[in-house]
Amino acid sequence: MSRLNFKLLTLFLVTFATIISADLFTVHVGKDGGLVYDPHETTGLKLGDFVQFVWDSGTHSVTPSDGPDGSCTPSTTIPEIQGPTSNPGRNVTFEIKEDTPSTVFYFCSVGFHCKDGMFGSLRVEGT
Repeated sequence: MSRLNFKLLTLFLVTFATIISADLFTVHVGKDGGLVYDPHETTGLKLGDFVQFVWDSGTHSVTPSDGPDGSCTPSTTIPEIQGPTSNPGRNVTFEIKEDTPSTVFYFCSVGFHCKDGMFGSLRVEGT
């Protein structure tokens, strides 16, 4: 019985430590009316962190691609983060659930926005 309690306590402490150390990263969509994500590249992400996409202006989407940076082809394995919306101030927040180094590439699927340079990346550094 004490082994089970120790395992539960350890799981609780690890979960609590992850929540306390989580950071919030903000990516602005359509900042200053432009065809941009700001920042273009978000680095330093780790397990438990949160990324929030904030619509500043225009009709845009956040569509993952399989890369490389600047690819305008939707991912075959990652679902769309946010479909086209023109609702300024709309926030889309999600938690990083990956604990190994990886990169998620994304782009705007509206019109020629991606071809005009509206793409970005999230770089998970790991734990």
